[in-house]
Amino acid sequence: MPPRVLKIIVVFFDGLGFLMCGVKIMNSYVLKLLLYTTTISIITATTAVNLVKANNQRELIILLLIDATRPDHLSAYGYKRPTSPNIDTLAKQGKLYTQVYANAPWTRPSTTSFLTGINASRHQTETSSSTLPKGIETLAQRLRKVGFATSGFSANSNGGSPAQLQRGFDIFEDPTNTYTKKLRGKTYNGLPRGMFIVDRAIEHLQKSKAQREFVFIFLVDPHDPYNAPPNLEKLFLGNFSGKIRRTAFWEVNNNYPEDERFSMQAIYDAGIKFADNAIGKLITNLKKMGVYDNTTLFISADHGEGFGEHGFYLHAHHFWDEVIRIPLIIHGPRFTKGTDDRLTQSLDVTATIVDLAQASAKGLTGHSLLQEPVIQKTIISEYNEFGIHRQAITDGHYKVIWQIPADAKWFDREISKRSNLPSVNFVHETVHVFDLLKDPKEKDNLADNMPKIAQNLLEQLREFVGKGNFRKSQLGTPPKKLWRILH
Repeated sequence: MPPRVLKIIVVFFDGLGFLMCGVKIMNSYVLKLLLYTTTISIITATTAVNLVKANNQRELIILLLIDATRPDHLSAYGYKRPTSPNIDTLAKQGKLYTQVYANAPWTRPSTTSFLTGINASRHQTETSSSTLPKGIETLAQRLRKVGFATSGFSANSNGGSPAQLQRGFDIFEDPTNTYTKKLRGKTYNGLPRGMFIVDRAIEHLQKSKAQREFVFIFLVDPHDPYNAPPNLEKLFLGNFSGKIRRTAFWEVNNNYPEDERFSMQAIYDAGIKFADNAIGKLITNLKKMGVYDNTTLFISADHGEGFGEHGFYLHAHHFWDEVIRIPLIIHGPRFTKGTDDRLTQSLDVTATIVDLAQASAKGLTGHSLLQEPVIQKTIISEYNEFGIHRQAITDGHYKVIWQIPADAKWFDREISKRSNLPSVNFVHETVHVFDLLKDPKEKDNLADNMPKIAQNLLEQLREFVGKGNFRKSQLGTPPKKLWRILH
C-alpha cells in the first residue's frame, strides 16, 4: 500500500482513538466494525485509482481492416450517404490519408502484406491454398520481440490461420480455428458479424493484463453477398421497390439495370454502416477501460470493390482504383489532426506500427508515416492466381497495369470457359496506362502513346517481377473452382 494511504489510515486511527476516549457509551463492537469497513473502503478506493492509473499507462496498437471497403463510400472521404459516422469522427480527430493503395486486390495476399510488411510475390501467399513460408517474419513476431502481447480476431479466414497468419499471435481467432457456426450466431453474409468480432476483442482486452499490446481486427460486413440488418438496408434503400441484387458476375453477363446497381450499392453501404457501428462500440469500450487516449487505432481495408465502372464487379484480378484504392485513418497520440496527401500503401502501415513499437524494421520495404514523405515513391500491387499474372505500379501521377500471357493450363483447370474472363490474354502481354491526374476515372488508355515517365514505370515493374523468382510451383493448386471462392 502506498505510504500516503498508510498515513491517512494512521491519522484516522488517531482521531478514532480520541473519539473512543471521549464517548464511553459507544459500543466497542460498533467501533471495531466502523474501523474495519472504513479501512476496506480506503483500500478499495486506492485499488480503483491504481487500476485507472495502470490503464492510463497501458499502450494499445490496433490494426482494424474492413473487407472490400472503398474510401469513396465513406462519409469522411466525401460520400454523401451516412455510412460511417464513427469513422468520420476518428478522421476529424486524427489523420486521414487520401492516396492509399492496397498491395494486392484480394484478401489473402493483401492481408498478408499488412501482417508481414512485404509485397505479395515476396511473401508468396497469393493463392487460395498458399500459406506463409516459415522463414518470413510476421508483424506480430516483430512486436513480441519488444515486449508486446499480440491478439487477433478475424471474421475472414483468408485473413487468418489457413494462410498461417496467426503466426506470432498469443491469441488468434477466426472462422476456421474458433468461430463455429453455433458460436458466431446470426450472420448476414455467412461470416461473423462485426459486432461479434468486436465483442470478442473487447472481452479479451478487459481480461488482458498486458501493458503493451497489438490487436488485429478484421471485419467482413460489406463483403458480397451483400446483406445487412433489415433496418440498415431500409436506411439506404429508402422506398426502393425494384429487384434487389446481392452479388454480381465479374466480367460477363453483368450489364445490370440501373435499379439493380443501385440496390447492390445501397446494401453494400448498409454493410459498411454495420461495420461502422461495431467500430463505434469498440471506441466506446476503449474509453470505458481508460485506454483510449493511449491507443493508436489504424482503420483501413484489404481492397475495394467494383460496381461496373469498368464493366467489372466485385474484386480479385483487376487494378482499377475502385478495387485497389483503400481508406486509411489513424488516430493516436503520435498523430496530429488533418489530412495527408502523400502516396501511401499497405506496407507503410506495417512500417508505421513497427516504428511506433520501436521494433526491428529489417527487411521491410514500406515507409513509416511518422517520418517525412518519400520523394519519387512508387507502389506495386500484384495478382498471381488461377494462371493470371497481372501487376500494377503507380507513382500517383501515372498508373501502369501489366499482364503477361496467362498460364492456359492452370486457367483452364479452374475456369469452365475462357469467355467468362475476357480481359485475360493467353497470347501476348497487355498494358494499360492512365494519367491519374487528368483522367482519374481511368477511361483513356495511353499505352499506344506511352509517356516517358510511364515507360520508366513499366520497366521498373518488369524488373521487380523479374527479381521475384516467381515459380508456379510456389503457388499450389487451388482446391475449388474460381467462381466458388469467397475472396
